Amino acid sequence: MKPVRNLKSLIINHWPLIIIIFLGAFFRFYNLNWDQGHFFHPDERNIAAAVSQIHFFGQLDPKFFAYGSFPIYLIRSVGDSIGFLTNNSRWVYDWERINLISRGISALLSSLTIILVFLVGQKIWEKKVGLIASFLTAFTVSLIQTAHYGVTESMLVFWLLLLLIFSFEIIEKPTIKNYAKTGIILGLATATKISALSFLIIPVSVHLLYHFSTRGGSAPGGKYLKYHFRFLFSILVALFTFSFFSPYVFLDKQKFLESLNYEIGVALGRLKVVYVLQFEKTLPYLFQIKNFFWQMGPVALFGILGTILLLVIALKTRDKKLLILLSFPVAYFVYVGSWYTKFIRFMVPVLPFLAIFAAWFLFEVWKKSKIFGGILLTLTLTLTLSWSLAFLSIYTRQSTRITASSWIYQNIPKGSKILGEHWDDGLPIELSLNHPSLYKIEQLTIYEPDNQQKIEYYAEKLSGSDYIIINSRRLYGTLIYLPEKYPITSRYYQLLFSGKLGYTKIAEFSSYPSLLGFTINDDSSEETFQVYDHPKVIIFKNGGRFSPQTLKNILSYD
Repeated sequence: MKPVRNLKSLIINHWPLIIIIFLGAFFRFYNLNWDQGHFFHPDERNIAAAVSQIHFFGQLDPKFFAYGSFPIYLIRSVGDSIGFLTNNSRWVYDWERINLISRGISALLSSLTIILVFLVGQKIWEKKVGLIASFLTAFTVSLIQTAHYGVTESMLVFWLLLLLIFSFEIIEKPTIKNYAKTGIILGLATATKISALSFLIIPVSVHLLYHFSTRGGSAPGGKYLKYHFRFLFSILVALFTFSFFSPYVFLDKQKFLESLNYEIGVALGRLKVVYVLQFEKTLPYLFQIKNFFWQMGPVALFGILGTILLLVIALKTRDKKLLILLSFPVAYFVYVGSWYTKFIRFMVPVLPFLAIFAAWFLFEVWKKSKIFGGILLTLTLTLTLSWSLAFLSIYTRQSTRITASSWIYQNIPKGSKILGEHWDDGLPIELSLNHPSLYKIEQLTIYEPDNQQKIEYYAEKLSGSDYIIINSRRLYGTLIYLPEKYPITSRYYQLLFSGKLGYTKIAEFSSYPSLLGFTINDDSSEETFQVYDHPKVIIFKNGGRFSPQTLKNILSYD
């Protein structure tokens, strides 16, 4: 009966947290198959391909270094286990099933992150702060969204917070066991994605704090050397763990370094590939701060205020736990925020910290003024929940690409010539007995340099086609605002949307976050917040039937 009594006591003492975890998990697991197996997220396609081509223990080379090998091995292991239990090998070869496994892992780890956030808030301050922080984390929109993707963001955030908690244990009890735990987690994180090397900020901060505290005479000199040894030991453990789970970083070093150099070049803007042109006129830091509000609603404001105030307090009081808590999000934001490429996923590791800092800020306001603080806290929690409910609504509806494809098969005559756009998923997708081969589909190479030949190219393609399908705002949402680099293409989009090219908009499919009849247009968010799970699809019909010469004259007119 003792386990039953312990469980009952756990439920009684932690029922608010249990409810928060349950609701947060529901939001994360809800409709994980939102794209019905069509892989609208390109990174999911890459991961599924890597998983399907390895097998234990004959072929372990994923031949893919944008992510680490650990998540690929983990997904394959889960697939093998399910396949063994169900006697169905499709779980390791069918991309759709592989993707469901990877999304399930993301949702699970994102749900467990809610608990870790609670533990951090409780450890630094008290249980109430932990509860508020866990609530804000549970309903952070960007964490809910990444839980619906079979990529590594949710896993990285989980490792990051676990590393933080183990680092707190080193502060309290600097045993070699605790140092080893931080090394294992750091190794798993870097084996998940090499960018997790940034997590090293936390154990380094712990070591430096102990370095200076012992130099001050609070510990014998022998212990000073012991801390150095233990820190070095944790780094060696991390290196061993990383090597074990990402062996081909060393076995295929050249390919890994080529991939790493490419990713760094794209991130820093040295290599301006077409899919990052949306960042051409963006301001470092301000762009990320603006998107924090899309990612987590009003929590972003209080998270930023909390960060500033806690930084001042930590520097004044030299509070070790506060300094460690702040070390990663502050250093990470300062460094990554300066990059040319500013995908919102880059800032996902900061979001739980902003939730924690916002929780502390709101709790402090409540302590100073119960009435005002209570109103502010209630309003923030309500708005956060409302924004997450509105965002979750996109997963209650059919994906716009699927809806648009159904409409195309029903309304566009077979054999019609359709123009799509390169660097984006083509429409229509295959549905039931309908296949894109029913149409003559060609991709407009819109990212090619603008010149006189580009005008002739547009004129020829537009005059000979029946429909234009824009699959998302990925291209027009960027190029229309870059007339210096793409003067012809910018003009092409302006003319297309105004109907002056002879094409008329006949259908539009959007799925904006909505709640109780209110719709939130998120077209101004960073494009990857929208283009995977709820893009706007626009279909134009060639009603004008302009000749190539007429179109050349229109496109050339200034």
